[in-house]
Amino acid sequence: MLFNSFRFFIFFPIVTVIYFIVPKKVRYLWLLAASYYFYMSWNAKYAVLIAFSTAVTWLSGILLGKCSEAETAVKVKNGL
Repeated sequence: MLFNSFRFFIFFPIVTVIYFIVPKKVRYLWLLAASYYFYMSWNAKYAVLIAFSTAVTWLSGILLGKCSEAETAVKVKNGL
């Protein structure tokens, strides 16, 4: 699906409207699902790439959330 295609012209407003309809707690899941659909509509092989990217980003966020600011500053200063 290209950004200048008719399919995207239909896809984008639907995704946007549903985004504002669903509860705030699950909006990120809706956008994730819409992103997967968007990239997979062009080439289904990209599902593996986007799934890997999602997992790495999510795990990185979890690990960063466990570090306090002081620990992070010390690690950055020491080059870790």
